Amino acid sequence: MTRDQRRHVRAFAFFSALLRPAMRLLLRFRGERIPDPGGPVFVLCNHNTDLDCILVGLSARRQIYFVATETIVRMGLLGKLVKRYFDPILHRKGVQGAATVRAILERIRAGFSVALFPEGNRSFNGQTCPIPPATGKLARMCGATLITYRLTGGYLTSPRWGRGIRRGKLSGTVVGVYPPETLKAMSAAEVQAIIERDLWTDAYEEQEHAPVRFRGRARAEFLESMLFRCPRCSRFGTLRSSRHRLSCGCGFDAAFTETGFLESADGAKFTLTELDGAQREALAALPDDGCIFSDEVTLRRIGKDHAVISETAVTLKAFRDRFEAGEPLDQIEAMSIVQRNRLLIYPAGNNGHLEITGVPAFNALKYFYLFRLTHPSVNGTL
Repeated sequence: MTRDQRRHVRAFAFFSALLRPAMRLLLRFRGERIPDPGGPVFVLCNHNTDLDCILVGLSARRQIYFVATETIVRMGLLGKLVKRYFDPILHRKGVQGAATVRAILERIRAGFSVALFPEGNRSFNGQTCPIPPATGKLARMCGATLITYRLTGGYLTSPRWGRGIRRGKLSGTVVGVYPPETLKAMSAAEVQAIIERDLWTDAYEEQEHAPVRFRGRARAEFLESMLFRCPRCSRFGTLRSSRHRLSCGCGFDAAFTETGFLESADGAKFTLTELDGAQREALAALPDDGCIFSDEVTLRRIGKDHAVISETAVTLKAFRDRFEAGEPLDQIEAMSIVQRNRLLIYPAGNNGHLEITGVPAFNALKYFYLFRLTHPSVNGTL
């Protein structure tokens, strides 16, 4: 073991002991311990909060490396500390990463455990995001014990579109333990199927089965960064949040309740899952002509070394057949969203990428949905 690896092991043990009681108190987290079969494990977990890597780490019996998006290295001092003491495997989000796969295999074959959130990001609407079809093949290739770990309660504890923590109930469960010999006897498609089954969650099904109240300040704040269509008048970009409520100039007014539902003044009750489905259907039905929506944003050009090359203010525009950000964005290789609304665009043949940010309530999701709608064969990760 190298000096750096010894530092990672010590840091993991120290922060696990330090943070375990804090997570119990802050998030009311209760996590089942991840088994230690005596060799490296490959942990796959669903993803709903920015603290999920901490929660999985606290549930592990020994040090584990995580796969993380490359934007973490631009988080100032925090990014430097994470790199030094935990050395995550960096992945360019939204892009198929052969280098990421090699790094995972190298660490597992060196005797270390690795954890991956295969969805690629957190859910906006409460349901587990699609898991890339190559995940089963990767799990089978690793030669390590596959452990599937499911977190429940995360979506309403820390909604991706919101701000702050809502105190309710958050738990972690070991769903499946699959030794290497078991995986070898299965096809990649069969392994993929058990991963998708084990990691599936639906926040609203959980609430219907066993309701939990998630108490927090300003529960509806920034909800318009996820919902871009008014449920009443069907217009885009007219919703505004204020503390616990969401409203539109048409008269629509609803409260986001402690149980996670949106209840309007006229008694209608919505889940964010169904509202998200409705706005995607409405987006697909729009005519092909004209600018569909636009926002004033900041555009950063990020180099292959993760450094910021330039930063400019531009108008981001979306058309059915193209996107513009001060200039046409042609031949987009991939698009993804980081955090609440940081939009990443990967131009084809470019070693770097574009990073687009706006006001706190900026809705990046509508651009992502339009991209997936008009480029169904191209990569995209929330």
